[in-house]
Amino acid sequence: MKKYLLLLLTIMIFGRAEALEINKELHEFADNMESCYGVPRDKVLWWMYGANISEIALNRTAAPTEAKPWGEYRKLFITDDRVRGGLDFYLANEGDLVRAEHQFGVSRYVIAAIIGVETNYGKYQLKLKAIDMLATLAFNSPNRRPFFTKELKWLLIIADRENVDPHNYMGSYAGAIGYPQFMPSNFDKFGVDFDGDGKTDLVRSMPDAIGSVAKYLSAHGYRLGEQTAVQSDVSGDAWQQFDTRSMRPVKKLKELTANGITPRTPANPEQKAILYTLDGTDGKEYWILYNNLYAISRYNPRINYAMAVFSLSEEIKTAVRGAFEEGVYAE
Repeated sequence: MKKYLLLLLTIMIFGRAEALEINKELHEFADNMESCYGVPRDKVLWWMYGANISEIALNRTAAPTEAKPWGEYRKLFITDDRVRGGLDFYLANEGDLVRAEHQFGVSRYVIAAIIGVETNYGKYQLKLKAIDMLATLAFNSPNRRPFFTKELKWLLIIADRENVDPHNYMGSYAGAIGYPQFMPSNFDKFGVDFDGDGKTDLVRSMPDAIGSVAKYLSAHGYRLGEQTAVQSDVSGDAWQQFDTRSMRPVKKLKELTANGITPRTPANPEQKAILYTLDGTDGKEYWILYNNLYAISRYNPRINYAMAVFSLSEEIKTAVRGAFEEGVYAE
């Protein structure tokens, strides 16, 4: 602890503009971390004074990629390279994907697609410090302050518990960490030691990432074997009352079909569903969303994200089946 006090004293003497602007808030935050979570306040202050305000975090949260029209967003993730990468990923991790599907009741292809969208199957090198992103948004984003303050607290709790410098955690512009891009508060709730080495490591262990994604989706209501989403056709005017811009399925499918909404793939008429209109490349697209799409949206609550994961999972499934039907996989 003397080390932290000495370093903190040095910083307080010479100062740092970014820290001084939020100095009072930082001290209150550190007091709370010690009194409520047992993380020493001097350690917290040292960690926080080392954090930088990130314009990237502020700009990206103000205008997220997911805000693009669906037709444009789809082109970012449903590409030949991404699908081929999904096939490679599946073949390299088939055992863990199948095991996760059986244990948690979540499609192996959806698990692969989430990791594919989040970090390009673990190949994307995260370059942003999670502590910078979370500190920036906790202290400089009034509308989202409670959420990001909670995530910042969890990052420091984990760092203290694991005896890791939180500046070593690299993440996204929103502070998500590891192959599956979990927010810090989800580590303890949904993290799984899927490789059996006695610890949960979402930064370096792909099996742990696969198991954790599956556990997350299962906990949020994903049900293996049920439909996720299907494009539909509409007629008349009555269908418009069901286009609520919500992803939560609240009506029975038979009620939608009775009002001019026809799914292109049949499903159980008693199944809960909802209609969602998207701006596709060639105009309006009308989609019937089911419970599994809503479960995927709990990972990221934007329709474009959930639809990208669903679409990529279908492409990966097709690629995998094609590869095995041919009996040959060529690099």
